[in-house]
Amino acid sequence: MAACTAGVRLEFETDATQVLVEFAADTEPRATRNVLKGMKPEVGDATAPHDGLSADVDGKHLSRVVLVPDVAAAPGEAGPGVLLDLGGFKSRGNLVQLPGFGDMHRVRVWLPSLRGCELRRVYGNGSFVRPVSGEAPRGTLLVLGDSVAQGFTVGDPALAWPSLVADELQYGLVNQSVGAQVFQESSLGALPVGMDPSLVIVALGANYRYGRCNERVTGREIASYLARADELWPSVPLVVMVPAKQPGREAVRGSCYERVADLIDEAAARVRRRRLAASAPVVMVLRAPTLPEDLLSDEDGHPTAAGAALLARFVCSELPKLSCQCLRETGRFGRCGACAGTGTLPPVAFLSQSGGGTKKRGGRKAKAAVAAAIEPKPEVAPVLANAADTEAEATSVSAKVEAAKPTKPASVSANKLTRRAAAVEDTPVGQTISMFTLLDE
Repeated sequence: MAACTAGVRLEFETDATQVLVEFAADTEPRATRNVLKGMKPEVGDATAPHDGLSADVDGKHLSRVVLVPDVAAAPGEAGPGVLLDLGGFKSRGNLVQLPGFGDMHRVRVWLPSLRGCELRRVYGNGSFVRPVSGEAPRGTLLVLGDSVAQGFTVGDPALAWPSLVADELQYGLVNQSVGAQVFQESSLGALPVGMDPSLVIVALGANYRYGRCNERVTGREIASYLARADELWPSVPLVVMVPAKQPGREAVRGSCYERVADLIDEAAARVRRRRLAASAPVVMVLRAPTLPEDLLSDEDGHPTAAGAALLARFVCSELPKLSCQCLRETGRFGRCGACAGTGTLPPVAFLSQSGGGTKKRGGRKAKAAVAAAIEPKPEVAPVLANAADTEAEATSVSAKVEAAKPTKPASVSANKLTRRAAAVEDTPVGQTISMFTLLDE
C-alpha cells in the first residue's frame, strides 16, 4: 500500500482571519508522473499540478488550490506554509478590527491525494485554534479502490468522488484507494486496527485490463478479497462497484478483463448468501456509469473533476436501494415491486443532475433518507483529526467543481507504491498485475 493522504482532512475552528498550516510533502512517485503524462491536451496541461491542499471555510469550498511543491522538506526542517485567508476582516474608515475579535470560522483542510504529507503546526492571527465542537460525523465511509477513487487528475483533493460522497452523507472518510490496485486480500491487512465503518465501498477491477491475468486465479483473488472484507465488517452494508465499460479501450492481449464483471458478481453472490443466512446487512453490486469523453482526462479512464462529480451523484442516488428487502434477499433491486424504481425511493436532491449554476445543498431530508438506508451505528468515532468549521451556506458538488480551479502553477503531487506482480498464467494468489509496474519498466 502507498503512504498517501487521500481523503484525509484537518478540521478546526478559529476566530482568526488568516491561518498558516505548516507541512512537509513527500516527493512525487515516478509512476504517478508517468500516468499524468497521458492526460489529453484538450483536458489540461499534463505538466501542470494535479494535486495539493484545498480548504472549506464555513461550508464554502475555496476556489484556490494551494499546490504542493515537488521538493520535500528534509527531516526536521519546517515545511512550506499554506496561508489560508478565512475572510471576516472588517474595517471602517481609519478603524481596523483587531485580530481575535472577529467571527468564529470552521475550517476543513484537505490534504494531498496523490502523495504523503506530514503536518507540522497550525498558526492563526486570532485568539484560538482548536478542534471542532458539536456533532460528530454521522458515520464513517470506507472506500477501497484504485486511482479513480484516489483522485487522479481531478486537480483538487476535495473533488475525488469518495470525498464528495462522504461530504454529502456527512460521514467521516477513510479513503484507502491506491493507484494500480486490484483485488489483493493482503492489502486489507494494512488497515487500522479497530476500523469501524458504517458503509464499505469496494471499487476495484479496472486495472486488470493492463496486464495478462488468468481467469481462474483472478476469480479466486476477487472471491477471497470480498470474503475477507465480509469477515472484517460482517455487520456493515457492502457496496461493490464494477468498473465501467470504456468503448474503444481494449484490454491487453492475454487479459481476462472482459470476465472481471462476472467474476465480481459471482463473488458478491457468495457473500450475499452468507449474509442472508445470518440476517446481515445487504451486499449491493453497482455498474459504474460510462463517462463521456469530455469527462475523461486520459485514455486510462481517469475522470475530470466534473466526471468525479457525476460518479458521486451516481453513488449517492443508488444508496437508498440498500433498504430494499428484495435486494437483501435476492440480490436484485425491486423484484417484489414494492420498491421498484417508480419514484418510491427517497430523492437525492442535494446531488441533482441538473446542470449550471451554484446550488445550495439544503437536502437534509434526502441525506437523512440515504443515511437511514445505510443504517449507521449509533456511535462511530471520527476517522480524522476533526475540526470542521462549516458555514451554513454549503455549496453543492457541482459548485465545488466549478470553484476548484488552481490559480498558481507548481508541480504535481502524487503517491502510489508499486507492487511487483507476475503476469503468467500460473500467477499464485496474492500476486497480480500492476499498471504502474509496467509503466516503470
